[in-house]
Formats: sequence, C-alpha cells, structure tokens
Amino acid sequence: MAQMSQAGDLTSGPMLKKIILFSLPLAASSFLQLLFNAADVVVVGRFAGSAALASACGSGPDLIYLPEVPFDVDVFLEKVKKLVAEKQSIVIAVSEGIKTADGRYVCELSAHSDKTDSFGHVQLSGTGKYLSDLIIEKLGCKSRAIELSTLQRCAGHLTSRVDITEAYQVGGTAVKAAFEGKTGQMVILKRVSQDPYICTTDLYDVHKVANLEKKVPRFWITEEGDYVTAEMKNYIEPLIQAELTPIMITGQPRHIIIDDLPDIK
Repeated sequence: MAQMSQAGDLTSGPMLKKIILFSLPLAASSFLQLLFNAADVVVVGRFAGSAALASACGSGPDLIYLPEVPFDVDVFLEKVKKLVAEKQSIVIAVSEGIKTADGRYVCELSAHSDKTDSFGHVQLSGTGKYLSDLIIEKLGCKSRAIELSTLQRCAGHLTSRVDITEAYQVGGTAVKAAFEGKTGQMVILKRVSQDPYICTTDLYDVHKVANLEKKVPRFWITEEGDYVTAEMKNYIEPLIQAELTPIMITGQPRHIIIDDLPDIK
C-alpha cells in the first residue's frame, strides 16, 4: 500500500494561509496543555526556612512550607487536591529541611541519606522531587520539582540595591575590624528602624553563633503552617527594594576582573 505524504513550501507564494495552517497544530497542542492541571514544587533553602519564607514577596506561591512547623504529607495532599480543583496551575515553595512530626526529613521518606557536611548536618536533597512524584501518583495531575540551588546563585543581576548596599557595609566593617586587630568576631546586621528602613552593622562573638540556626519565628507562620503572615511580609519587603541595572557589554553583564594582585606575606 502506497504511503501518502504532504510537503509544503513556506518560502514562496501567498504566506498568510500557509502560516495559519502551520500554526494550528502548535496552537492546539498549547491549548491541550492548558487542560491539564499542574503543580510546581519549588525547593528553596535548607534548614531554617528563610529562603522559602522570602518567596512570599510579590505575588507569592500558593503554599509555603517551612521546617519550623511539622509537615503532614496527607494534609499536604488534601490541600493540593483542593487547589488544583480550583486553579489551573499552582506553585508550592518548600524548604529542603521540612520534617514530619516524628522528626524524619521529608526527603528521607523515599531514600535515607547518611551524607553529612563538615558540621555534621545531613546533606538534604530530593524533597521537591519526592513531593512532586507523590502529587503525580496520588492526585494524577502534572507536577515538576524545581530546585533553585544553582539558579539563585547565578541571579546576581536580580539582587536588590538594599542587599548590595548591606553587603558592602558588612565587608567594610569586617575589613575595619581586621585592621584594628579584632578577632573571633563576625559582622552582624542590626535593624534599628522599620519605617523608614535603617540597618547598621555590628560585631558579635562568633563562638556564640557558629553552627547555630536562627529559626523563623512561629508567629510569622500561619496557624495551619502552610503560609506566612502579613507581619512577616512587612519585615522582609524592605530587603528587596530598589533595582541595580548591571552594566552590559555585547549583551553580557560586565564584571570586575583583577588580573594582578600584590603578594601578601
């Protein structure tokens, strides 16, 4: 039986009809994609949930889970099921360090890890993948896990002016302390005013803070444990104010490159 094939020349003749016929399958496939609900699980942060907490700025995700509150897998699935029934797509921000009520890391529910860092902390990985796979298996909707680990480290061009200014302040204070012969101390930021926002630097005994975690206050997390409060948003919003446009050369950001450094002995 002879096979039939159709070929079209898009380089000659009337173009409008050809472009429409060419784009129809693409438009149809895009429309079909919209018919399926989707849940994106975005992994931000490790132990203390400050990075996941910061995701609440702007429009914010639909759910935020921090390690300061025990995580219930069944309750999580029920909330996701309700959301995907109401919305076409949802975004969930989770900290890699979330734990169940019995103290197990969620990422260990699929595979236990014995790897630790130099401080003895368990190296966490796979929380987003586990939850995303669970959504697919239990709810039957599309889902994907996005870990912002390297992506956020490559986003220096999105750093706020406030963040950059405070980074310079911290560096300047550290250099000044070193020249003054001070040791065993670290630079800290102290917020002295919320409105207007004013932050200063100070020195603190490093032995009192090394290998310790500063937790997100419980009153900054909703009673249900799946989002953050307005008070928290008010606290972190000053940190993302003002933009700094990077210098671009031939479409790429220009960075400071130091070729010759003096020998320090």
